[in-house]
Amino acid sequence: MEQNFQVRDVFNEKVVNQLAGNLAQAWRGFDAKGFSSSVNSRLKPLTFSERSNLIRDSLWEYLPKDYPRALAVILKALPPELPNREATGFEGFILLPQNEFVAKYGLEHYDLSMQALYQMTKRFTAEGAIRPFIQKYPERTLEILSEWAEDENCHVRRLVSEGTRPRLPWTMQLKQFIEDPRPVLPLLEKLKTDPELMVRRSVANNLNDIAKDNPALVVQTLRRWKKIDDEGTQWLIRHAARTLVKQGNKEVLTILGYSSNVELSVSKIKLDKAIVKMGDELHFSFEVKSASRQAQTLVIDYVIHHVKANGKRTPKVFKLAKRKLEGDERVRIAKRHSFRQISTREYYPGVHLLEIQINGSIYGKTNFELRKE
Repeated sequence: MEQNFQVRDVFNEKVVNQLAGNLAQAWRGFDAKGFSSSVNSRLKPLTFSERSNLIRDSLWEYLPKDYPRALAVILKALPPELPNREATGFEGFILLPQNEFVAKYGLEHYDLSMQALYQMTKRFTAEGAIRPFIQKYPERTLEILSEWAEDENCHVRRLVSEGTRPRLPWTMQLKQFIEDPRPVLPLLEKLKTDPELMVRRSVANNLNDIAKDNPALVVQTLRRWKKIDDEGTQWLIRHAARTLVKQGNKEVLTILGYSSNVELSVSKIKLDKAIVKMGDELHFSFEVKSASRQAQTLVIDYVIHHVKANGKRTPKVFKLAKRKLEGDERVRIAKRHSFRQISTREYYPGVHLLEIQINGSIYGKTNFELRKE
């Protein structure tokens, strides 16, 4: 991968030309040169989503104007199905605008479009494209997804859980499931012991989404699943509980085997610098001492209250360590935190707050200043 590669570059001239060639083989009337020239001449300045939308809408322009005929060409040009394992890398992303073609132009052709997404998700996930169908035809689509939850293809089964996530990133939210996620739970019940890790991870991510708005429902589900004698399901429970653990939810901590009422103290919080420049790292350490004669199981996190554009501070919890602290034991823990700019977080100068959180409770804090380079 090139050093200056950006995600938007998965839609490049090479893959556009390849798509055009595949479509031309599937339908003699496809103007491959015209399609490639039209798309590639406008591609460079566009963002990831803008490039995908350009390809999607250009397909509508160059394929037959009759949706069933156009869809038939797309399906005929599809590559082979993915292996029965998790997809890696960016190969196959050219199918995203084709999935979105179905979502935008096929909503009034329900049966045809759902069968198309069934085939397409075997090559590249249709988790975003299926959401308009869930929104417009909820009962009908959930019934089909219930059948797909038992499909032999793991990518189809993953679509069931990933496509129904209330807060799936980079695509539309399903507000009806944010308000009431109970219709989703029967689907997740079917998949909780799935043999494929990628499916179980998707189930966990779905529950983690639900926990942000309906924590009691997730606690109830995890408590029930905790009784299942299946290692994969137990991994799923831990992964699904991550937001609730960061929030210090006592019920979830108990389900996971952590002490809900620990006896300890935190002291000697030290920073390697009082002023951190954007792009640098902050190194910090602290001491944890047990105040109990019994062993205690701890989940240790740290919280940084970032200064926002309006000058106010917003907390963000970061994982640090999980460990067992023996009776009267004293340990020193060190960590480094990067303030390198990333696409999902923007830093602003000002006085930030660092807190040490153990089993959901705050045990110590200190300030530091973040400055521009």
